[in-house]
Amino acid sequence: MDMMEAETATLYELLGRHWTVGAAVTNVAFDPAGQGVAFALGDGALAIAPLTDIEPAQDRCRVALDQGRTTISPRRKPVPPLTKVMVGDAPLHLAPLATSHFVAGDHGRLLLVSASGAARVISNHGAPIDRIAPVPAGGVLTASGGSIIFYDSNGEVAWLQERIGGHASAMAVSPGGRRFAIGTDGRLLIRAFGPRPEPSASFELGSVSTLSWSPDGSWLAVSVVKSGIILVRLADARIVRIPTYPATVASLSWSGDSRVLVTSGAYRMIAWDVSSLSDESDQPTNLATGRARFVLVETVDTHPKRPLVAAGYGDGRVVVARIGQSDELVVKPPGRGGVHALRWSGGGQHVAFGTSDGEAAIVTLPPHIFK
Repeated sequence: MDMMEAETATLYELLGRHWTVGAAVTNVAFDPAGQGVAFALGDGALAIAPLTDIEPAQDRCRVALDQGRTTISPRRKPVPPLTKVMVGDAPLHLAPLATSHFVAGDHGRLLLVSASGAARVISNHGAPIDRIAPVPAGGVLTASGGSIIFYDSNGEVAWLQERIGGHASAMAVSPGGRRFAIGTDGRLLIRAFGPRPEPSASFELGSVSTLSWSPDGSWLAVSVVKSGIILVRLADARIVRIPTYPATVASLSWSGDSRVLVTSGAYRMIAWDVSSLSDESDQPTNLATGRARFVLVETVDTHPKRPLVAAGYGDGRVVVARIGQSDELVVKPPGRGGVHALRWSGGGQHVAFGTSDGEAAIVTLPPHIFK
């Protein structure tokens, strides 16, 4: 990685836009059109920022003709404020919808929120909303009161599956949109996407906290409370158990080629080369990524186009590393609370995150920063 140099300012100050939002940031999402990013806050509000930077880093870059050293000058103008939308009671559920909208849910209501901050109620559930999951082709799934409801990209109810189970602890839609997975009542359920629930599969794995499909849809990564990671291959119902994490894994993210699964829950980023699994192997190969610290990794997200992973730590640090390499780029130094929400934009140019002490940020990384 090629670190750009500066006289006094940090990389975070030079490339980032950050705001004090007054409450913990619990989730973050980019809208599919690339117009804005929404931060879910612990006080029941959404804070929305435009992706367009009025002083982009490339306009402040300078290359010295004698040495070829790249420097970047500080901002001259203040960063415009965020748009805040009060949704309801915390904790908020958040997902992108359609092109330039988000769906936000509190205990019972579902709101459609535009990137400009306009909001309207699209549903008022009789029971609390447990989970919201985006659907690749558009729309969202909600789990509420033991039922699954699909809302299309216009926010209209398209179908309903009743009596799926009890409280939903996790939910994810497969990349092809033909199936969805849900954790409920100590089980992992795989259901067909649509009003007819068959065919389906059920696995007694324990209390599921997080789910993530590989981009090719062949593997489902499952974080189970106090049991580490379980990989499920749906084609033959193969189960691969990866135990002994220091903490419950709250974040799972696959590389774009489906070969590597990166996880939180340890004192460094843990990257598993799932492509190394053979019929005789019990565990995938571990790819040492980034540096070990005395602080837990709380959240990870892989770059959509490059073999990179961004990680947020419990001390507020944010780093970017190449999968399988120890070198890191420190995007944000420690401070302002732990980072529990972090996401790359769809094109991989921006990384957005927030802290438990109420700081929200977007850092835009120029393409030439990585070699």
